[in-house]
Amino acid sequence: MNNLGGGIMEYNENIKIRKVTTEVKGIEITFDEYYRIDPNTGEEIFDRELEIKNDANLYDIYKKQKGLLTNAEIKEIRKKYEMNQKEYALAIGFGEVTVNRFENGAIQTEATDAIMRLSEDPDNMYNLLVKNQINIPEKIYEAFLKRVNELRVLKSHRIAEYNEEKISSYEFNTTDINDVADNVIEKYNKQYELLNEQYKVDTNCEYITPLKLQKLLYYIQGLSLCIFGKPAFTNKIYAWDYGPVVDEIYQKYKTKGKKPISTPKNINKICEGLSNIIDIVVEGYGKYNAFSLIDLTHQETPWKDTKKDMEITQDSIREYFNKVYNS
Repeated sequence: MNNLGGGIMEYNENIKIRKVTTEVKGIEITFDEYYRIDPNTGEEIFDRELEIKNDANLYDIYKKQKGLLTNAEIKEIRKKYEMNQKEYALAIGFGEVTVNRFENGAIQTEATDAIMRLSEDPDNMYNLLVKNQINIPEKIYEAFLKRVNELRVLKSHRIAEYNEEKISSYEFNTTDINDVADNVIEKYNKQYELLNEQYKVDTNCEYITPLKLQKLLYYIQGLSLCIFGKPAFTNKIYAWDYGPVVDEIYQKYKTKGKKPISTPKNINKICEGLSNIIDIVVEGYGKYNAFSLIDLTHQETPWKDTKKDMEITQDSIREYFNKVYNS
């Protein structure tokens, strides 16, 4: 197989590769140039398709060196909004064929590149869309606005911060729900003990409550499925009035009511991947009070789309968290 311009070409012994050094806008670039030879004479023959793809590859290298968006990166931003090239161009205020040219190798200016980079953020895209509304047919504009607002909501629910490459390299195993809960309680309580020691505040009122524990377990499950493709625990999560709930943990701590849970004395060690997921969730989602977390889960499709008291499936959780963290 020959790899050319990001696509896979069927093997063809008449297509050769050579190293070529040329200059683009004052920058010397060496790249792999593809060319075709006549199978009968062995002489090089002109191939328009190869020439176009060679230029696209060459200009992509230039774009990378200059810190500009590559052809593929521009296309990825556009497809995020489910727009064709003309629609995306109109939405961000460009000429109708401009995006087509950029995706096929034309080099954008720094100013146009900056606008496309801005559009990657749904909030910025919303502002661009509103600004250029006059150029877009009403029905198409409304469809775009709906999609952009959906992405803005997903962005607002991206609470956790983590390095995916780093965390996904850790070992991860699905674990007993009680061990997961114990580690959540320990990490949460320890975090607030440290904060309270620093600010000299009474620690007891800051310990985790059963209600907050339930919400953190849900977000741990979501991020585990999103990052590792595996559940943190196998227990079912149900759609109760106050959001997602693991019944086994509810039964364990229901006598506590709204009172805080003390850190268990004996806590089993868990795998590094899950331990890091818990740290991320405690750090991100843990800063919100229990009722704010309830409101957050009520806005999310896994709970919204599940009938009351029914199981929130792992598939629905995985799909939603992938949208939130990979959009």
